[in-house]
Amino acid sequence: MDKAKRKQLIEIAKSRGYTDMAPPRVLVTRQEFFDGNDDDGSIGCNLIEHPGIATFDAAFRQVEEMDRVAGVYLAITEIDETYDGIWPFTDTALIVTRLPAAVFEPLFRPLQPDEIASSDESFANPPEIPAGYQLIRAWWD
Repeated sequence: MDKAKRKQLIEIAKSRGYTDMAPPRVLVTRQEFFDGNDDDGSIGCNLIEHPGIATFDAAFRQVEEMDRVAGVYLAITEIDETYDGIWPFTDTALIVTRLPAAVFEPLFRPLQPDEIASSDESFANPPEIPAGYQLIRAWWD
C-alpha cells in the first residue's frame, strides 16, 4: 500500500464532503480509489474468495473504456484513520452510462457483486449525468 496515496485519497474524500460515515457519501474516481491500493478489505471485503484488487481495478477500467460510459466512481463508505494500513472502504461502484444494468453482469461476474441496478442515491459530490444517461450501481454486502 502506498501510504502517501492513501493519505491523498482521504484528503480528497474529506474535501468533497466525507464526514465520518454520515450520508451523503462522497464519490472518487476509479483512478483515485485504486492508485496505490492493495487492500483487499477496501472493496468486496465479505467475499469468500476475493479476486484481488487488481481484478476489481481491471474490470472497472474495462467499463470506463466502453462506449456509452461517461464515468466510473466509487462511493466512500468508511475511512478508518486509526490504522494507516487500512485503505478507505467502499461497498458501491457507480457507472454513468446509457447502457442497461444487465450489460455489466458478465463483466462483473468475477467480482461477485450482490446487486447491479439503477441508483437514485444522492451524493455530496454527484457526478455529471449527461442527458440520456443514468447511474448504475454495483453493490457488495
